Amino acid sequence: MSVCFSAFPGRPEGVALARRFVGGALRIAPEADVSAEMVERAELITSELCANAVLHTLSGGPDGTFRVRVQVDARGARTEVRTLRPRRSCDLPRVLEPDPDSERGRGMFLVDRLAARWGTLAPAEDGVYFVLRWLPPPAPPPRPAPLPRRSAVERRGC
Repeated sequence: MSVCFSAFPGRPEGVALARRFVGGALRIAPEADVSAEMVERAELITSELCANAVLHTLSGGPDGTFRVRVQVDARGARTEVRTLRPRRSCDLPRVLEPDPDSERGRGMFLVDRLAARWGTLAPAEDGVYFVLRWLPPPAPPPRPAPLPRRSAVERRGC
């Protein structure tokens, strides 16, 4: 498993840097053969989440920063965007049905559609994560066949 992490300025250029950072982390991970499509998907989701960090959290304030952590294994990746606290308590990420006439409001809708899973970090930490899978999880080991039932006479040793 590979883990990469870095901090970025809470400005639009930080979003672009984070996008390239995540794409690079996936491309160089020695234990995974990540397709170009999955790298592009991870970069897009990262852009959306980091842009939200700049817009909706104190990470986008003067001298604000956000941190990105990417964990890659042979089956997939988990990426976290850790931020300062939200500007308002109601600024938690949520999926909205996009208004076809609006130029905004599609970010979390895209994240929800493109990620295998996403959510907010634990209550003690501010931020969000997403998971991408390129290989299915390993199948559970087969269960052993049940032993044949013995009759009561056989169990008593008669």
